[in-house]
Amino acid sequence: MDQKIVNYAQDNINIDNQNIYNYPPNQEPPQPNPHNLSNSNIPKFVGRDQELIDLKKQLQQSQKLAISTLTGMGGIGKTELARQFGWQEWREKAYPGGICWLNVAESDGGFIGTSILDFARVHLKLTLPDEGELDVKIRYCWQNWLTGNVLIIFDDVRDYQQIRDYLPPQEEKRFQVLITTRKEYLSATIATFRVEVLKEKDALDLLRSYLKDNRIDTQIEAAKLLCQDLGYLPLALELVARLLVRRQDWKISKIRQKLAENGLDEPSLDKNPKFHGEMTAERGLKAAFNLSWEELHSEPEAQILALYLSLFALAPFPKEMILDLFPDEDGDTVEEWLTDSLVHLSLVQDKGDGWYEIHPLLRRYFRDKLEASPHAEPAKRRYCGIMAKKSAEMPQNPTIEIVEEFKPFLLHLQASVGEYPQYIADEDLAWSYTGLARYYEGQGLYATAEPYCQDCLTATRTHLGDNHPHVALSLNNLAHLYYFQGRYTEAEPLLLEAINIVRERLGENHPHTQTVYHNYLRMLS
Repeated sequence: MDQKIVNYAQDNINIDNQNIYNYPPNQEPPQPNPHNLSNSNIPKFVGRDQELIDLKKQLQQSQKLAISTLTGMGGIGKTELARQFGWQEWREKAYPGGICWLNVAESDGGFIGTSILDFARVHLKLTLPDEGELDVKIRYCWQNWLTGNVLIIFDDVRDYQQIRDYLPPQEEKRFQVLITTRKEYLSATIATFRVEVLKEKDALDLLRSYLKDNRIDTQIEAAKLLCQDLGYLPLALELVARLLVRRQDWKISKIRQKLAENGLDEPSLDKNPKFHGEMTAERGLKAAFNLSWEELHSEPEAQILALYLSLFALAPFPKEMILDLFPDEDGDTVEEWLTDSLVHLSLVQDKGDGWYEIHPLLRRYFRDKLEASPHAEPAKRRYCGIMAKKSAEMPQNPTIEIVEEFKPFLLHLQASVGEYPQYIADEDLAWSYTGLARYYEGQGLYATAEPYCQDCLTATRTHLGDNHPHVALSLNNLAHLYYFQGRYTEAEPLLLEAINIVRERLGENHPHTQTVYHNYLRMLS
């Protein structure tokens, strides 16, 4: 009997019945450098050169079994990156003991285990024992695996429990494990490698790899906007590129228009089995997002939070504003929904220092769900209230430091007055616009500030009536802006109207009345 098998059998004595399994010897010798990697069907792999280098370094750092996860949102290209890494290492003969690819997804443990046994039979030419449970046979595979370094790739892992019992022995440094998953965290023993969206240059190169004859470069500005619309997400770019290959007469502006109109329901973002059978991705974009969303079916509070977050503009937003969206909930509870659910599933990205961000296409996905839900109106009202409070912090003459501190909030304040003006409470109307006007006016950007002053006047007149004190405030602010531009003839009637309102509504001695008088006299001097 082969001494290795004898030794293994002696290590696996069943104490209860003293049975020692008699494992048969191997048959034919395996081929060197075995693998079961599938072919890649993309024209050119772009934008991930540094990731391939960094991933290799990460796997080589461990003194024990090295395990790394490729993590990121659906459509980011985790599976393709893992496949390309596998092929790169195979060409370099970095894993003479073999590269074993295991499809996990919704598979049960038994399927994963039998997949390992199948690889051992077919590619390692191991003759497995007939006796013993699955775990015993897998242990036999690990101990009798081909010599040399080995790479095991678990693709699309939903939960650590799926693979825990099928990992190679912890002390076997020659085994290295690569996992693709949407989960931000699988285990404290696993190193995380976050996969990000492509840079603009690489996104354009991806489009060029499908669309020849300078079709991209002759429409370069439209192509850049298309990449921006799609959030530089590889799956979205590939789906649109494949459609444009079949629509040779389409301009890029046309597909941008269709995407703007239809959002994630645009057919070009769905996977068409007639044309996309060779794609790495198994699903279209919305279906890919649905998978992560469905994992939250038992966490309705986290789903509601995701809907609320879709109201923020396409820019990072701070945790304190997230917590303010749910004033009746404990802050730690809201943070749990955010971190342990949305961030964990790569639906929201933690940017560090208490700031978070949502990918543009996920934002559209959540917004569509929000609009179809009963949460839309209360969510928008709450959001606008938070932004009005922030806008009111802007002083009349902001310093450079205040302007810089205000800048990260700017797009979110603009979303309030630009996208949801009808949901701004009457008492918040004036400040919602005034803070933005002061932000630009304080920098001498009067032309940019003016529309906010004008919109503020229109909104307060419409909602509060012509004689409301906030209308007077709006008139005064617009006149103040005209005054600094030397447009005195336009400023004077506005100040006179403001004086009449505050004198009638607040009285001659009210501070607001005195302020408007002062501004009028200063203009006349």
